[in-house]
Amino acid sequence: MDVKNRYHFKLGDILEELDITRNRLAVEAKIRPATVIDMVNGKTKRLELETLVHMLDALNKFARQRRFTRTITLADIVEYIPEDEIEKH
Repeated sequence: MDVKNRYHFKLGDILEELDITRNRLAVEAKIRPATVIDMVNGKTKRLELETLVHMLDALNKFARQRRFTRTITLADIVEYIPEDEIEKH
């Protein structure tokens, strides 16, 4: 089974919700803009845990600035798709 059908990136939705650009996230998280762009476009094949932590820290900083009451987690930016639900996506 092709693993690329088992996840879906939702980072673009969070960026829209927070009203920040991909570049602004990259700068704040100190990661390459191409990393953010690839994730938003669903082209990411591999991510370092350190990158995810930096990204989530930056997203939560923006969320606090905008007075969001919830914490943004990994589940907010990457959706796992169980094998038996692949057909639905």
